[in-house]
Amino acid sequence: MAQNRTTAGSFSTDELLAFLRQDELDYPAAALKFGKDSLSFLKELVESSDENLATKAAYLVGYIEGEEADKILEGAASTGPAPVRVAAAFGAQKRNSPVAEKILQRSLEDNDPSVVKFALLSVKVKKLEKNLKSKIDRISKNFMDDTIKMAAGEMLRKIN
Repeated sequence: MAQNRTTAGSFSTDELLAFLRQDELDYPAAALKFGKDSLSFLKELVESSDENLATKAAYLVGYIEGEEADKILEGAASTGPAPVRVAAAFGAQKRNSPVAEKILQRSLEDNDPSVVKFALLSVKVKKLEKNLKSKIDRISKNFMDDTIKMAAGEMLRKIN
């Protein structure tokens, strides 16, 4: 976890931590307030052992634009606890299509139903069904959760 810094760039780590510890979070407003300067600190939080903070940090990263944020979400999609991977799958909705596709490739290979559920939702939002058709097909045939299998099957029928 990060050292106890008071400020880094144009944001206060204490203020950012206080924001993330709240119950109701306005992620879009926080993304504008803390911005790109907060990404290295957010990356540390996403990779930390505090699942709650890591998850909230990953959601916040999803609302911040830029290559560094893209890389953090790509990493979060394949490592860490399921809620962090869900946040990465959700964050894919706010990335450009090539980056979203990279994140969703990983998320659609996940074994956790909640991760795959959010990945399928993000695929739909980004209109990437055709690009990820083989992954969706595999889920519709082989996934352990019947609800997810059916959702993938329905998505396939709409593609064809």
